[in-house]
Amino acid sequence: MRRFWPLFLFLLVFIIAVIGVKFQSNAKPVINQTPQRIISIAPSITETLFALGLGDKVIAVTDYCDYPPQVKALPTVGGFINPNFETIISLQPDLVVLLANQQRVVEQLQKLNVNTLPVLNTSLDDVKQTIAVIGKQTQHQQQADELLKKINQKIAFIAEKTKGLDRPTVMITMGHSIDSEQMKQIFIAGQHDFYNDLITLAGGQNVYQSKQPRVPSLSIEGIMQLNPQVIIDVYPEAEDHNSDLVKVLQQWHNLKYVDAIKNDRVYIIEEDYATIPGPRIFFLLDRLARLIHPEVDW
Repeated sequence: MRRFWPLFLFLLVFIIAVIGVKFQSNAKPVINQTPQRIISIAPSITETLFALGLGDKVIAVTDYCDYPPQVKALPTVGGFINPNFETIISLQPDLVVLLANQQRVVEQLQKLNVNTLPVLNTSLDDVKQTIAVIGKQTQHQQQADELLKKINQKIAFIAEKTKGLDRPTVMITMGHSIDSEQMKQIFIAGQHDFYNDLITLAGGQNVYQSKQPRVPSLSIEGIMQLNPQVIIDVYPEAEDHNSDLVKVLQQWHNLKYVDAIKNDRVYIIEEDYATIPGPRIFFLLDRLARLIHPEVDW
């Protein structure tokens, strides 16, 4: 598999995305006609382009893009943080879509007179706005409207199903180090990311209520103090991480005094869409709602 996304790399990209200042380029993309040669500089953007029916216009992606499967046959332009500018120029794109948090890359491409479209993906609102913006700038607004309609229908359905229910405290973890005895450092969703949004929409409440830090890192003692009622441990697909999930689950069950462990409400989600804030992240919303509220007749 060309793309290998071990958990530490996911955390690196995630931290850059949520800690970085929300940069918006002052230079608007100058697009006089429908782009015919598009380069994507993030997996979430690649997924969005294909979801909008623009797959035949995508001429290159990053080393970490592997969905949908046909992107594996496309040329790559390097990594998320350090794309190869010479390769990008040689491919003669008429539009490069990238994350606004990639400020250095945006500025460098604009200096090279390459049309850029910076978008955001930190929150679920960002994800939806990115769909709308890409649709508008590529003359695929109808496709964007249809996709957003489906997303909003899913959100409304789950909101109706969970209306009036108690909201259990939920902790989503995105990675942790494990020694021979126990977990050590656990990264969890804070108040400033799409996982926090998903918890709320799924009918729960984030157990971590502090505004800082943006990507909390907890010890075992910190988790025991928060005492979440539900723990959801998120992983990319099996080929993209090297964790032993049986061992991970055993380590969770060592935390005997946490409500989620006492009530057997620790869940591991291992899906390729679970770590990519693109259109398919709303699949995760459905999964979370069912785990947080198993009492509902879904």
